[in-house]
Amino acid sequence: MFFFIAGNTKKLVGHETRKISKNGFMVNAEIKVFKNYITLFFIPLIPLGKKYSIYIPHTDEYYATDYFSKMPENYLEICKDVGRKF
Repeated sequence: MFFFIAGNTKKLVGHETRKISKNGFMVNAEIKVFKNYITLFFIPLIPLGKKYSIYIPHTDEYYATDYFSKMPENYLEICKDVGRKF
């Protein structure tokens, strides 16, 4: 009999604060880059891709690329640009 513990894990790989234009003002945005993995016995084995989140404290907005939420296209391009570093 075999017993495997498998799952999906999201691991933070990078964090950056970047200036973006919001309603004519330059405001700070906190961008986080995550990598998704399939894990077996709590060891990340197969990378599935990157996910991003962006938080704008000036307007208290938060967006993430997740299963149930969508990020505006202009913010997604900024996040992908940051994600190229990691």
